[in-house]
Amino acid sequence: MKVIVCIESDLVRDLTRMALEAAGVEAVADPDPVALVPASKAAAALLVDSARARQATRLLRDRGFTGRALLAGEEGPELAEQARALDLDGALATSPAEDIHRRLAAAIEARRRVLIVDDSEIVAKLLADELVLKGFEVQWAPDAEKATSVILKRQTRPDLILLDVNMPKVDGAQFCRFVKKNEMFRSIKVLFCSGEDRAKVERLVKECGADGYIPKDELLGKWIVENG
Repeated sequence: MKVIVCIESDLVRDLTRMALEAAGVEAVADPDPVALVPASKAAAALLVDSARARQATRLLRDRGFTGRALLAGEEGPELAEQARALDLDGALATSPAEDIHRRLAAAIEARRRVLIVDDSEIVAKLLADELVLKGFEVQWAPDAEKATSVILKRQTRPDLILLDVNMPKVDGAQFCRFVKKNEMFRSIKVLFCSGEDRAKVERLVKECGADGYIPKDELLGKWIVENG
């Protein structure tokens, strides 16, 4: 795992980097976010202090960073609140150093957001119920217009979109192309979730730049077996 560290204090930055490296994490540290750009595309997380949070996160996301932006600081309930206020993905206490890698792993995996885009509320609910049980934060949009309003806001922007193919007005293929061609949404993974013929969906994955697909009938069939 690679982590980039953008903290103003030389002491805190170096201690954080050394603690991560001692735990087997590859850490690249610099107070200047521009210097971190070359390492950002392969990084799973950015650890940033409050002074650099907005500038560094915006710059690195514009340059291809798709990981989790975490506010680094002293442990306490106010750290998470400050991270939310700064529109970051979470927070990480920099001390104690001994188990920083465990806290880092938990922060990276915490409450991943999934947006289900499907015009069937029943199907969306079945999918959402399963995802919530697995610890995901789930949102639903019945069409591309509503989905666009969700992904435009950093506070609600998902890590993953489960996208139906057949929808009114703007279909799944069109919406996928819109997401994948917009640099603002670089960090979002898109999976088609469809009952269409597999060959057709596989073709759409390649044509639209999606990250893959999940057969909807397999998911719903599993639910029927377990709950029937």
